[in-house]
Amino acid sequence: MTFRSIAALVAGALTLLAYAPAGSAQTVLKLGEIYAATHSNGMAVQRFAELVAKKTNDAVKVEVFLDSTLGSEREIAESLVAGTIDLAPSGLSGIGRFFPDAQVLELPYLYRDLRHMERVAKAVAPDVDALFRAKGVKNIGYLFLGPRSLASRKDIHKLEDMKGLRLRVPESPLYVGLARALGAVPTPVAFPEVYSALETGVANAAEGEPATLWTTKWYEPTKSVSLTKHIWHYRFFAMNGKRFDSLPADQQKALLDAAAETMEYQAGLQEEYNRKALEDIKAAGVKIVETQGLDAFADALVDFNTGFARKLGPGAEALLAKVRSVQ
Repeated sequence: MTFRSIAALVAGALTLLAYAPAGSAQTVLKLGEIYAATHSNGMAVQRFAELVAKKTNDAVKVEVFLDSTLGSEREIAESLVAGTIDLAPSGLSGIGRFFPDAQVLELPYLYRDLRHMERVAKAVAPDVDALFRAKGVKNIGYLFLGPRSLASRKDIHKLEDMKGLRLRVPESPLYVGLARALGAVPTPVAFPEVYSALETGVANAAEGEPATLWTTKWYEPTKSVSLTKHIWHYRFFAMNGKRFDSLPADQQKALLDAAAETMEYQAGLQEEYNRKALEDIKAAGVKIVETQGLDAFADALVDFNTGFARKLGPGAEALLAKVRSVQ
């Protein structure tokens, strides 16, 4: 082969590369998560990344950053809205800050169980996505947490035991109000700093589902877990809206399908993880308290729930009414 023919082949190859469609390059999406790899939510986002790769034939890669590597829940949510992070499962102390009406979905003693939550998620999905879209965010699905209970230096046998408890809460008005309504002293602390706050006595209790209490080891400085079961709640599977819209339709569908499958996968983990977590916590020498009179807890929060929604406005009240209509 002559030098001239080799040069022609190289030139032809370069021409083909120059006109290759831009979409042929792999799209990389950054996902931030506050939970550890062993938590059900951490497991879920890793499964999501695998599903997206499979459904797009590796055209889309989701890079997963676990265990608050990219910051607190609030910081991750702010980065998602700004567009420096593409995806983030996030609750009220994170993405919920941008969507006040959605806070009513996390009110205490609102859901009977996980199955009820799943039915509500389907019912309110259009309402939630409309709220998010109005501020440049796409909600592609849900993850689940709950029921939240207390890791506490003090056993909580009944409602009266909550009085004066320095309760760590997420940086959210809902949780601050919840603590006050139960007679506790709300102590907002960012998620990565909770263990040290319990260890040093800044807070003497923290709340979360059993799997969270186990993976964070919050039970270690408290030596007691009281099953108040006060909140089931969603984590919105949020995505930067511009980033979602920039993807071709087939990749958008792949993300939505992967999120739906991830939701089912994580819901399947939830109850088993909580059961196992309580067994492991007990085996670690921690006292498990079956809190009595949970109806009294719920009754103490009726006025709080109603007032919270009313303060947010008609949109929040309508959303809460829709939740309550789901059997």
